[in-house]
Amino acid sequence: MTIAQTILNQIKGLDPMAMMAWGSKELVAMRDGLKFKTSGMVKWKGYVYVQYDEGQDLYNVIFAQIRKMEWIERERVEGVYFDQLVEIIDRRVG
Repeated sequence: MTIAQTILNQIKGLDPMAMMAWGSKELVAMRDGLKFKTSGMVKWKGYVYVQYDEGQDLYNVIFAQIRKMEWIERERVEGVYFDQLVEIIDRRVG
């Protein structure tokens, strides 16, 4: 199982409706995590990148936008346990 699939399963296990509520689309399996775009009736319209930190066995959650073809990191939350993923993302995305 890939890291991205594990992250997706963990999010769905915590809240089966979270991905839909965030208007998640353009899900991309990254080498070290899962990246997706949020849209719709949410506070944060941009990208969420859940990155696995293998050394710490924790996640980093990065909120970013693309402006003029450039990835601009707006916020980073480091050292996130899997059971905090939905709470951390929901707090920012809404």
